[in-house]
Amino acid sequence: MVKYARCNAMLSLALDENGDPCRFMAQADTEEEVVATMSQHLKATHDVDPSDLVANIKGITKTTRR
Repeated sequence: MVKYARCNAMLSLALDENGDPCRFMAQADTEEEVVATMSQHLKATHDVDPSDLVANIKGITKTTRR
């Protein structure tokens, strides 16, 4: 099983570094790893402080089979 979260599920109008709709997806084996990866992305790409968004990230995290 893989856990994942999509940036555009949280920040629906977010743009990537090219000005296109952001399609970043954090994937990991654990929810904590998804939160860490998404947090890094939010800070680096969107200049958003992820510390207040941990519950939101967990809320959009889904699980799928490999």
